[in-house]
This record gives sequence, C-alpha cells and structure tokens, in this order.
Amino acid sequence: MTPLHTPADPGSKAPAKDHNLSDFFAFRDEAKEVEFYRHDMPTPWMNYLSNGTFHTMLSHAGGGVAFYKSPQIWRITRYRFFHLPTDRSGPYLYIQNADTGSYWNPTYEPAFTKPEQWKSAHGMGYTRFEAAREDVAAKTVYFVGPYENSLIWNLTLTNTGSETRRLNVYAYAEFGMMEFMRELQWQCYNKHQVSVQYHETGALIYKYGVENQPKPWETPLVYFAADTPLYSYDGDREEFIGSYRSESNPAAIEHGGCTGSTLMGGDPCGALQFKIELQPGETRTINVFLGTAMDEEEIVQAVQRSREPDFVSRSFAALGANWQHYLDAWSCELPDREAERMINIWNPYQSHRNFLFSRNISFYATGTFRGVGYRDTSQDILAVIPFDTEAARDKIKLLLGQQYGDGHVNHYFFPVEGWDPVTSIHSDDHLWTALAVWDWIAETGDASLLQETVPFYDGGEGTVYEHLKRAIDFTASKLGPNGFPLMLRSDWNDQLFRVCRQGKGESIWTAMQLGTVLRRMRDLADLAGYPEHIEGYDRMYEEQKQLVNTLGWDGRWFRRAVMDDGRFLGTDEHDEAKIWLNAQTWATLSGMADEEKGRVAMDSVHDILDTELGIKKLHPSITTFPDPADPLTNYNKGTGENGAVFCHANTWAIIAECMLGRGDRAYKYYRQLIPNVAMERAGLWRYKAEPYVYASNLFGPESDKFGLANVSWLSGTAAWMYVAATQYIMGVKPVLEGLSIDPCIPQEWDSFSVKRRFRGSDYEISVKNESGVFKGVREIRVDGQPIEGRVVPAYPAGSTVRVEVLM
Repeated sequence: MTPLHTPADPGSKAPAKDHNLSDFFAFRDEAKEVEFYRHDMPTPWMNYLSNGTFHTMLSHAGGGVAFYKSPQIWRITRYRFFHLPTDRSGPYLYIQNADTGSYWNPTYEPAFTKPEQWKSAHGMGYTRFEAAREDVAAKTVYFVGPYENSLIWNLTLTNTGSETRRLNVYAYAEFGMMEFMRELQWQCYNKHQVSVQYHETGALIYKYGVENQPKPWETPLVYFAADTPLYSYDGDREEFIGSYRSESNPAAIEHGGCTGSTLMGGDPCGALQFKIELQPGETRTINVFLGTAMDEEEIVQAVQRSREPDFVSRSFAALGANWQHYLDAWSCELPDREAERMINIWNPYQSHRNFLFSRNISFYATGTFRGVGYRDTSQDILAVIPFDTEAARDKIKLLLGQQYGDGHVNHYFFPVEGWDPVTSIHSDDHLWTALAVWDWIAETGDASLLQETVPFYDGGEGTVYEHLKRAIDFTASKLGPNGFPLMLRSDWNDQLFRVCRQGKGESIWTAMQLGTVLRRMRDLADLAGYPEHIEGYDRMYEEQKQLVNTLGWDGRWFRRAVMDDGRFLGTDEHDEAKIWLNAQTWATLSGMADEEKGRVAMDSVHDILDTELGIKKLHPSITTFPDPADPLTNYNKGTGENGAVFCHANTWAIIAECMLGRGDRAYKYYRQLIPNVAMERAGLWRYKAEPYVYASNLFGPESDKFGLANVSWLSGTAAWMYVAATQYIMGVKPVLEGLSIDPCIPQEWDSFSVKRRFRGSDYEISVKNESGVFKGVREIRVDGQPIEGRVVPAYPAGSTVRVEVLM
C-alpha cells in the first residue's frame, strides 16, 4: 500500500498549470483504483456507489448525495450544487480526542482541524479514505453492497501511539426532503411533515410524509444505524450543527456531544455518537449503515442482518466479485498503457454508470429534470452489451415502450417517478434504437428479440421489429422540400431548433443517421422474416445517399442542414459555422459519402477543426449568424455547442478515420482525449474535471478557458469511446456471423492482445503487426488453423478459442 501523504496547506494557492500531476493523483491499475493526495482538486472528483437501487455519488473529499432509485423524488441527503463552500454536505465521520476536544475528519473535509496525513481513492463501486492525526489512524471505506439497500461506512481506527486514546466518534448525514424541487419551492411547509425518531434497535428512522407525493406507497423510510453501541444521537440538524455554524464546527461536538434530539418538523439529520477507548496498538472497527426500507419491521430485519459479524466483509467481497466478473468480459494488453487502463477499467466503469443514471445527476447536473433520455440511453446501451446482455435487452424494451404507434418516441421519460414524459419530437431519437438492437443480436446470436412484443406508448403493441420499422416509416413520412428528413424539434444537436422553427428545416445529418440505420435494417428485416422489406430500405438509402452527395456537398465538406428559409447551414458561403463535425463523420459512418468526398471531408476536419485538445464541433464559432438579433445559439464562443471540443462527437471522427484506414489519425484523435492525457496537456487547473472519466466537452480555442472540461461522468462520450476503441481501433467487432477482426492501429504498434467473452466462450486474440501497417489483415488462424476472411465464427459455449491475427 502506498504511504499516506502530508496534506498541502489549506491556505495555499490554487494548483498551477505546471504542477506535476503525480502530486495530486496516481492510478493503481492492479487494484483498479485512482488514488488522491490532495483534497483541494479544482472540482470535486466523483465516484458512483450503487447496487442498482440504492445510490450514492461521493467525492474524493467526502462530499456527496445518497438517493433511493431516483434523485428527483427519493433524495435522501442534501448536496448543495453550485453553492459555497464547495462539495457540501456528505456522509461525514468526525474523530474527537475526548481529552482535548480537538476533532477532525478522515475525509479531510469539513472540520477546520485537518489530518496530519491523508489520502483517498476511488475504486470499482467504493471510495476509501486513509488519514491520521495525533497517533490515531483512520481508514474508512464507503460502498453500497448487493445485500441491503444501504451505504456502508466501514471505519477502522488504530492507536499507533504509546498512550491510551479516548475518542468520541460521530457519524453525520444531513437528510434532504426527498423531492428536491418541492423542497426548494415549499420547504417552509414540507418541513412540518418530516420526522426523525429513535428506534429501540438503536437506529434513527427518518420519515418523509409530505402530502401529495408522487408515489407515497413506494416512498421508503430511511434508517441510520451502526453495529457499535450508541452513546447518544441527534435527529434535529439545528441541535447538532447549531446556529450560524456548519458541518465544519458542529455545536454538539464542541459542547459535549449529541443531545438526544428527535424531530417532528424542522430540518432533519442523522447523527450518531460512539465512545471508543483504544489501547496502544489496538484496532477497532465501527460500521455505520445509512439505508432504506419500506416499514419499521423491514428496518429491524435489515439492521439485524447488517450487524451480523461477517456482513460487511461479505458485502465488500461480493461487490468486488461482481465487478471482476463484469470487467472480465473484455480486457486488452496494448503498447499504450494509458489507453489500456482506460479501455480495461475506467471506460466500461463509466459506461455502466451512464447506463444506470442516463444524464440525471452529477456534480454538474442537479438531478431534477432529465429522467431517461431516449437518444442518450439508446447510445449508452452500446457499451453495456458486451458485459451484460440481459440488462441491455431490458433497457431496449423499456425504451421501445416509449414509442408511439406512428413511430416517433418520447424525448425524456420518467419510469421511476411516473411523471409525464417530455414529448418534443426530434428527427433522430426514434432511429437510435435499431443500432442497439442490431448490436445486441450480433453479440448474442439470438434474433428472437425481434419477435418479442412491446406495447406502444399510445396503445396497442407490436414486435420489436415492428417498432423499428415504424421508426423508419415515421422518418419517411417527414421529409422536407429537398427530400432530406425534416429537423422537427431538432436532431442530435439540440441547438439546431432555431433552424426549423417554421417546420421547414431539414437535417442533412439525420439523412446520414438514417442511412446508417437502414443498413442495419436490411439484416433485421431478413432475421425477422420480412425479406420483402429490404428493397424499400435499399431504395430509401440510395435516395438519401444521392441527396447527401449532391445537395449535401459543399466542395470541401458536407453541409449540416437546410434552414427554414431554404439556405444551407454549414457552407463556405457564410462567415460563421462554415463546417460542422458530425456531417463529415457520419457521411463515412453511413457509407453514403463517395469515397473521395469522404476523405476530403475528413481532411477538412483535420485541417480546420482539430486542436491539440480535440476536435471542435463547428468552426468558426457563432456570434451573429444568421441574424445578429437572433443568432443560432446563445452559447459563448468556444463553449458548449458553439465551437467547443464536443467529446461525444469526437468519437465518430475516430470511427470514420478507422473506416478510411487511417490508423495514425484515428489514434491521434483517440489518445488526445484520454482524460489524464488531456489534463496533462491543458494543465490540471485549466482542465479541472476528473482524469479518469470522459467529459461531455472541453472549452475550445476561441474561449479564454481553452481546455476546461465540464459535464463529466454522464456523457454519451463514454459509450462511443468504448465502441471506437474496441470495435474500430482494435477492430474486434461482433457481427451476425461471428466475431469480425479488422484492426486500424498506429504503425508503430507491433502487437496487441485481447481477451473477450463472446456467446459463452472465451476468445484469446493476439494481433501481430510485423509489417508496420495501419490496417489490413493478412491471415487469421484459429487454434492454429487458418480461416477464410476476417470473421471468426462462434464456437460452442464453454470453449476457449485462440485466435492469431497477422496484419
């Protein structure tokens, strides 16, 4: 184990751009962890602890929020987004010297007195803190195990000195009023309807009983308990914290301990006090449980189970085993250690969290309105399919249940909360699902999914294939004057709603997306038993391809859209927004671009849009186009959707360059956005976001904060980066016939290897590039025998298949 670090002076200046990143964090790949050596990172660096039902978002410094199923209606604790002090509140432990009264936190924050030594780490589903002060060492592991819906706080205290230590230990959580938006609006009345009571089991029970809840019969009770006898407790925040104080200096800790308060109206909290005496060299463990259950009887049972001697160790072991099994589905050894780490550990981990939470709650998103985004989740599924086909299948069917009989879908929906969906109609939403269905069938070899029945949102039902076909039919019924799909509310780029407010705007990009989907629909029609549909799909594809290569071509790149007034968007004729990234990449992804046009368009991306920190979404940024009184966007230059490096869109440039066989350029685009690589180039204080997960975007060169990463964790970047790296750079891609292997790599890579679960068998793939090429497979041998082509067939379940690939 690496040693503890002496924390920096809390009054020191903000980290400078030229700081050595190793002073702040380091990856421990063998443990699948990232370790932190300072608490004062530029932003809170988060982790998600979850068993799929009970969740906690927790920072490297101990701030965070716990919620049950939904952060909109069952938010258990408070987190103060955008407010100062940063990163408050959290599940805090306080350690007090009972003789001197001095107290501190293993999380570093929030007490004024700090540990003498400290570090923390995020791992797969857990966050760990190690700290020491005055001969007391504290190790705390927070995690959500698979057996109970609770956040487990596993605290181990050791007396490293030569004298007996008498300690007061406090566990504290500030309870929220579950419905976050109602709390903001109506807390003055809601607080009269909440309570915190002491139960004879030694647990505090928090009840949110506010009238007119969305689902009162599903609203849980919250319990706060431990496996160590209580000395005292508090359920009233004002009694524990006091007036004009904060979590930094709670009155109860400074004035003799918890007061025994309960609450029948007010601001609720949970505070537990324990008295511990440690002899020299002695170690004691306290386990605290912040959990949910539906009634008091269930709480009693949950607390009893949690207090069993091996409960915490069993829970942590099961958490580790679950992640080991999950990640064992795909691993690689690469010449690039940073890429290998990302692909083996952090990218699939982030993708899984996206799959759980869509774009709901993060340090940047308050978890108040997004629910499940149809287009977002359709894409998130792509990176989960190799790891958990059952969960992916269930999510596909959940999405299709939001489709109307005419083929369009709800934009956002709220399956947990039960709220009405957001019903705006976009040109792209309904088309994404076909990509996930095709990938699922390629992964499993099971086409029966197409025959499963799913209800339509507005009544009736149809097979999965019928749902997908109606999505195509809907787009075919909504073509504009030029023959491209109508933009409707917008396409993938939500800011484009301003080009189609009169309902006449068309999306050239959606034509390309449609083409990508139509090529999948040919296969799905055949598998579903409708080969007669293929001719129609082919005809539609060719019609759109013709338009893309004529009206959609601007001379050096593809145009982006047609505006209501008939003018093209994304043309050299205009001073702003001349070239848009997505139109260039998807022209190749769809196979629609004539070969030379595809190369020229991607050369324009390289020459005009690429920067040292990724590819800009468009250029030049918009300030007055098309009308100074009504510009296309309100984003500042170089931010968000206006000339920023939109990381999600960069993934498609990687794929396009792989499809064009240009491995050097594809890998440049991939590597420059590996988070810690981008951070090192931009500087920690400029980049700010986590160096282990992808962000949605980086401010572009037209901004004075070029390189600032924001909206991290929950981003479509994660799924598509995983697809780009595994299926296109390494070229190991499931297809209907088996496992296609067609890498596109840097010339200097002389070899790499992949281990992959596929249809119940383990494939051990070694690739040798003795010829030093970007792309091209000369020979594939399976168990020593050469095969024809580049597709390795599926072998009987339980097999170990050894594949040698010569480029």
